[in-house]
Amino acid sequence: MGPLFIIGIFFSFFLQILLFSKKNKTIADKILGTWMLVIGLHLLSYYAYSLGYWDKYPHLTGITHPFPLLHGPFLYLYVVFSIRKTQGFRKKDFLHFLPAILSYLYMLPFFMYSEEQKRLVDSGQLTDFRVFMMLSLVGFVVSGVAYAILAYRLIGRFNKMVHENLSYDENVNLNWLRYCILGILGIFVTVGIFSTIQYLLKVDLPFNPDFIYFSEVILFILFVGYFGIRHESLFIESVS
Repeated sequence: MGPLFIIGIFFSFFLQILLFSKKNKTIADKILGTWMLVIGLHLLSYYAYSLGYWDKYPHLTGITHPFPLLHGPFLYLYVVFSIRKTQGFRKKDFLHFLPAILSYLYMLPFFMYSEEQKRLVDSGQLTDFRVFMMLSLVGFVVSGVAYAILAYRLIGRFNKMVHENLSYDENVNLNWLRYCILGILGIFVTVGIFSTIQYLLKVDLPFNPDFIYFSEVILFILFVGYFGIRHESLFIESVS
């Protein structure tokens, strides 16, 4: 799994650099670039955890816990700004990140814990944040699935508008967006299925499902890279 994680981390940061070095960046480019950065940090954090670095450096524990709450909003806003003619964030656009911010605020006492207390929480021996962790898991799945559905419906409405208004400039690859949405939806559905088996049905799995989740994320990153290379306009300003 190590080489796969390294490839995923490298591609995440590489795609982020390509997007932010692009001339005449759109808001959609910046959103996708920031999302790639977040995914790269998420992968790097879990890879460090899998190597035992959280045991050596307990202060790292939990720093990326709310990150799954960011993936749905980034996906949705990327779709929104890919098909929206007017650019620029509105106040209500920032509200999509409120759940992640609230999660970090709730975790502030945890970040103040001693290294030993963090080890106990991470191992399940200290139950201070057990309910929060379970609710977070449900929130991750609901958020990811809900935003994927909203994004897919948004593309459907956009498609309908394009067919009804021939003068509309369709400047976005809708197939790419659909595949992107279905990929994210598949990841969160997988999380939901295995989490239900583990925590609701109390079944001990013979493998670590986290590796499946993150493998799917890495495949998603490679798909983004493949699309970007095949369709240069994603990373390079088109020549008119």
